[in-house]
Amino acid sequence: MSWFSNIINNKHKTKDFNPSKRWIHFSNGLILDEADNHQSIWITDSNWFEKWFFGVEERLGLILGKRLIQASSDSFEYSLIFNKAQIPKNKDIGSWKELHEDWMYRSFGKFSLYSVDSKTTKFLITNYANLYITIGYLSSAFEYINGARYKFHWNDSETSILLIFEPTNQFFPYPSKSNNFDYNFSDFKKTHNSELWDMLSIGDDGAWYVQNSRKMIVSRDLFFRFEEQCMPSLKKIDFVGLSNYDWGIKDELKSLWWSASADSARELFIASSYHILIREDSDWKKVGQKHLSMYGLGNITHAESVDKSGGIIFQLETSFHLSLSCGILLACWERAYGMKGKLILNSDKNYFFVKISNSLDDLNPQY
Repeated sequence: MSWFSNIINNKHKTKDFNPSKRWIHFSNGLILDEADNHQSIWITDSNWFEKWFFGVEERLGLILGKRLIQASSDSFEYSLIFNKAQIPKNKDIGSWKELHEDWMYRSFGKFSLYSVDSKTTKFLITNYANLYITIGYLSSAFEYINGARYKFHWNDSETSILLIFEPTNQFFPYPSKSNNFDYNFSDFKKTHNSELWDMLSIGDDGAWYVQNSRKMIVSRDLFFRFEEQCMPSLKKIDFVGLSNYDWGIKDELKSLWWSASADSARELFIASSYHILIREDSDWKKVGQKHLSMYGLGNITHAESVDKSGGIIFQLETSFHLSLSCGILLACWERAYGMKGKLILNSDKNYFFVKISNSLDDLNPQY
């Protein structure tokens, strides 16, 4: 039985739906998709993700919606092919129970067949979590179930999307092999994050919430494919705060993308006005658990002060994506000390080391 068939069976009822049974926290600060043992995921607020996305676009001076659609489509299509997902015998996407429930687990919203004629097939997506990701997921599922390629366009409002498919003879290659499925979780223990799941509420609108925050699942593969999709469009550009990030990456454009991603995350975290109280270095582990591990972004295994003005080195064992983890850590540091910070990343074969210090300090030595 494939992973996709494991999501739901004939005895499984919607009333038994519980996201915590599929999205499993591990002691390394990541969250594993229990239905797909090769995939780690990020639990994010849907509005937060949208604002982060727009922040990246603004810093890079690009429109990236189609890039996110392509990354979403490629990621889900690759997962369907890789896991040999079973489809209904009648190829009716409306009766594909596993797909509908998968959308519930990801908190994407709901979709239904709107109309069919000789030239087009139309779907209505309601209460969608993210315009571009849901379009990408549904388009790849529609092509997979029909074994054919389609052109598509859409009309959208704040609450719904009308997604329109038309057959095409154009050739579109299958998604490239992913290198984002190879993390080994066997050395880590499953944990139950009660602080997150005890606040869970499930709506009847194809979404679930934590403390009234609409959540959405973003897979690591999707996120990395989005980064890769952006690369051909990137050009050297400057934005406020760019000089505060040193990733130790030779590829200048990749470094630029990471900085845009991190700075957008930093700005959003600062705007959220979280209170960060640090009395001693060990308090940073709790900060990491609350703002990184709870959502699958990684963990802090050690923190050590390096000067009297708040400079610190974090040791990270894992990360969903370093740009997000580091951007949020920088924001936490700035909230804790009331200063603008500068970040330097280094690593060895076992750990990542994130040094944060006052951005006005010109010394910032390597370590």
